[in-house]
Amino acid sequence: MTERKSVESPPQPNVKRAARLTSKSPKPSISATTTPKATVVAPNARKEEVRRRRNPFNDMLRHKNGGAVEASRDAAPPASSKEPMKEASWVQPEGLIQRVAHLESELAAAKEEQEALRKELEKERSYRKADVDTAEGSRQRLAGKGLEEDWLRQSHYRPVGLEEQLVSREHMHHSDLERPKSQREADDLRVRLHAAEKESNERLQQLLSLKSSISSLTRMESQVTDNELADSFTQIANRIREWSVSNYRRSKPRFDNLPKESQVAFRKICPRYRIDVKATDKLTFYQAIISDSLMQILGSPVMFGVPRTGPLAAIISLAEHVQDAGGAYREWIRATIQALERSAAYVDIEKEKETLLHRLCGEICHLLFTLTSITITPNAQSVLKVILKDAVGLQRTLILQRARYELLFFRNQDEIVEFDDCTMEAINDPDPSTDEDSDMYMDRTLKFCAFPGLIKYGDEKGQYPDMRNVLLKARVCSGVG
Repeated sequence: MTERKSVESPPQPNVKRAARLTSKSPKPSISATTTPKATVVAPNARKEEVRRRRNPFNDMLRHKNGGAVEASRDAAPPASSKEPMKEASWVQPEGLIQRVAHLESELAAAKEEQEALRKELEKERSYRKADVDTAEGSRQRLAGKGLEEDWLRQSHYRPVGLEEQLVSREHMHHSDLERPKSQREADDLRVRLHAAEKESNERLQQLLSLKSSISSLTRMESQVTDNELADSFTQIANRIREWSVSNYRRSKPRFDNLPKESQVAFRKICPRYRIDVKATDKLTFYQAIISDSLMQILGSPVMFGVPRTGPLAAIISLAEHVQDAGGAYREWIRATIQALERSAAYVDIEKEKETLLHRLCGEICHLLFTLTSITITPNAQSVLKVILKDAVGLQRTLILQRARYELLFFRNQDEIVEFDDCTMEAINDPDPSTDEDSDMYMDRTLKFCAFPGLIKYGDEKGQYPDMRNVLLKARVCSGVG
């Protein structure tokens, strides 16, 4: 009996501690006195073989890392044949490991498929962005081609149709994954759009040419208002003043040792120019030199540029002799200008006009050089020539009106001309030391004219020729008499 006890129950400190704890508790507990099954060890088992059972999840992790799992090290062998459920519990982690491995392989495959789909989506987004940029650029170009004319808007039906195709293609691009086909369609649309824009530009040029032709044919009968004529003359006068100020602001006129032709030209403008032209009047006198040459353009009886030699010279002589014919003369001069502009002789008239403008510009610059010793730059000469060309257009408009107009460029060659408030506008201070309320201020005289005035006789229909209306006062330099 004692032998059996000694064999079956070797001295274990854990069992004694459990017995002492059981004796202290008021209620006996079977689990407290019985050793756990996991602690039962075979009598012949070595001490290093007594191991705690490992967690099966460690096997799962080891399997994931590719390591082999040893059954003898992972779990202790069953203590007795009375525990069949324990073997089943040790078989179950192997199935879980295989399941986890299968799920991991499926997860890796899903990630690869997701990455491929993401790359495809990025590619489609880049394709869609390129098409959107193309459509937006086409839309902006088409928006800038809008014109007010109805028939020209109708000519844009092709670009509009192409724009609609681009927009519809943008919406259909999500379902179309074949990029080469879409690229070919986009290139084809771009080529067609370029052709449509070229055609639209050609039609626009045709429209502008047609409008220019219509304007040249209908402006014979167009009548401008008094305000428009006055504004046109005022603009010419202001531009002459600005040109004089910008080029001769710091100049000092010298009237000594002038060439003979300059003396004749200056006496024609102001007979006593050596006395009347003060230092404060120099810019006004420069404007008068330009306006004196300008009167050769504005005072032309027919259109400016008709040669005074050859077969067309007779037209100028006839116009000078029949100016007092009233309305009949106005009708004749309009018909004559229309015939000249439509004839082959108009080419010669244009050449003569360019020659005369070049000569007038050179004469003005030469007179100013002899007076100031300042050489005009080519850019300033170009600006002056543009002013003279605008004066040619103003002369043509003036001569085509049904009413009769008179230009007032005052000269005091033979006698002293008194200052007239109705037709003159002083652009200088006659005498700064004179009081405005004094009698001397009222006794003003004309020194020279800086820019002509304009008087209208009759109305727009050519009736009431005795009616007189001052549209623009002449700009003059006055003095105290």
